[in-house]
Amino acid sequence: MTDPNSRDLLPQGTTTEAQLVRVARALAPVVAAHAERTERERTLAEPSAEALREAGLFTIGTPRRYGGHGAGVRTAADVCAELATGCASSSWLVGIVYGAALFASQLPDEVRTAIWKSDPDAVLCGAANPSGSVTAVPDGLELDGRWPWISGIDHASWVLLGIVREDRGGPERGLALVPTSALTVADTWHMAGMRGTGSRTAVASRLFVPDEQFVSFAEIAEGIGIRRHPGEARVIFPLSINLPLVGTGVGIARGALERVVRDLAGGKRSVSPLHALTAEAAPHQLNVAQAATLIDTATLHLRRAADEIDEAARAGRRPDLETRARLRMDGSHAMRCAREAVSLLLDTAGASSFSDDSPLQRAWRDIGTASRHAALSVETSRELYGRVLLGRSLPHTDVV
Repeated sequence: MTDPNSRDLLPQGTTTEAQLVRVARALAPVVAAHAERTERERTLAEPSAEALREAGLFTIGTPRRYGGHGAGVRTAADVCAELATGCASSSWLVGIVYGAALFASQLPDEVRTAIWKSDPDAVLCGAANPSGSVTAVPDGLELDGRWPWISGIDHASWVLLGIVREDRGGPERGLALVPTSALTVADTWHMAGMRGTGSRTAVASRLFVPDEQFVSFAEIAEGIGIRRHPGEARVIFPLSINLPLVGTGVGIARGALERVVRDLAGGKRSVSPLHALTAEAAPHQLNVAQAATLIDTATLHLRRAADEIDEAARAGRRPDLETRARLRMDGSHAMRCAREAVSLLLDTAGASSFSDDSPLQRAWRDIGTASRHAALSVETSRELYGRVLLGRSLPHTDVV
């Protein structure tokens, strides 16, 4: 399949958020054409990476001041959903890069200029979970250790590393921005699903990070970004970061539904002695209907959450704890619905869909892996939401 000129997909002048979603829809078959190579190489295939870069989808979270789109969470989630119908790994990386750009946008202007002034298309990624060791040194920090499973590190110029530093008030979780060139990348990504995300391990040795390249989760939660950069939308941590990844799950399920419906409507023969065609069997009709309804449910929950986050972000306010717990539950529930839909569709598609050359088996593995990401755990989200609804206390945390 020949790739279109991706730059031509973007209209001249200011690109609207609706146009970005249409661009993603047009690119879905492009990244799908390289999905097998992406999985085989365990990193985003270069033609897919170039198509996404040329179409501007790696800059949807970059501030407009630096040539990016500064798109909202709803747009990022819809973009990821469209891309995932073609390639889940491509979609996930767009969501990761979006979130990393939101994190980096909270830093001072001199740091943002260093990132984006010379390279408006700069790709960022990161690992929010704290790892490694941190030593306070004059004017900054020194990092040592390993940060596993950083999606997109093969294509990134900058990486955000999750750390815990000692502050006067005690331990402080946050992110340190470092150039990828200062890290060693260990090839540790050998997984059943989402293989093409290239989520390898970053290794740092006595790496100096200036103070201005660190931002704490507490500062993000309290709105340091809009204080430093008036006029930009607030980042609602962690929901602004995580919800686009739910879009990947929804898109995986949509793509599976499209394939199964196409196969059945195209006259797939039934293995049952009761029916000549699979589409004539009531149990499979019910499976398809239930899967479609689960995908609709996932989409509605995701979009409700994303729209509420965007509204709060534009207003510069942080939703209250109960709302944040509910919106986290929205995202986790949407991901679980998407996973259940894919399982139902595989029941109907049958054992042949588990063949190595079937996109459905890849969808099954990808949704199984993506839906179990710690930030999207339905078990954790359900417990948090239940505790908040029942007035039970929560440990002090900046990640809810």
